[in-house]
Amino acid sequence: MRQTQKPKKAFLYSGLGVLLVAFASKWMGAAACYFWTGLGIAVALKTLFLISVFRVGKFKPRLWFYLILTGVGLILISLLFKTIYPVSILYKILFYGAISLKVAGLILMLCSKREIENH
Repeated sequence: MRQTQKPKKAFLYSGLGVLLVAFASKWMGAAACYFWTGLGIAVALKTLFLISVFRVGKFKPRLWFYLILTGVGLILISLLFKTIYPVSILYKILFYGAISLKVAGLILMLCSKREIENH
């Protein structure tokens, strides 16, 4: 069964909000468990958003979608280099690159939405 509703953007925005809170807790010096818990919740919420996007019947992937999806994948890969194979510099490059891709994807998504509304 295909979903006929619009993707649940609340998942995306909630995930970005939780990610912001997780980074704020990290920068304020809170325990690492708060950051990792927030990061896990943010990734889960954004994954739910991507699943809801895939279920829309007439969805055609655009650049913003690929950027967000690549960002999610890079975050998961970066966690491997943080915990299993500790390579600090590679972790930081992958992790912050993933955040940059996701933010760029969000900006493109919002711009494409405005473009569609204007036409």
